[in-house]
Amino acid sequence: MASLFASGLLAAPLVTAGSASAAPPETDLVLAVYQQESGVQSTRLTCDPAAGDHARAQAACGELEAAGGDFTRLGTGEPGICTFEYDPVTVVALGSYRGEQVRYTEEFPNRCVMENETGTVFSF
Repeated sequence: MASLFASGLLAAPLVTAGSASAAPPETDLVLAVYQQESGVQSTRLTCDPAAGDHARAQAACGELEAAGGDFTRLGTGEPGICTFEYDPVTVVALGSYRGEQVRYTEEFPNRCVMENETGTVFSF
């Protein structure tokens, strides 16, 4: 199911609002989280300035900046305390970071591990 979720998002076109003459933001991402119980949750995050539908856009943009846009370098770097419960969560980021194309997909064993390793970016 998670692979269908990811492939469906990869095939979906990104829709941007605004006029054709307006310059697109440097960072424009569609972020999605899939967990079997809750289904798909998604949001849009733009940075420079922080905006979009993301509830914590300012923090998420700051964390992306600190990681240099590398989603594998998100999070605090310090291990958090999580249970060993296996309830997989798949995250997807599509769009652009500072003009560079982004296609990131990762599966985590549970939501706690996801939040520890991705900070606020996928916590919306």
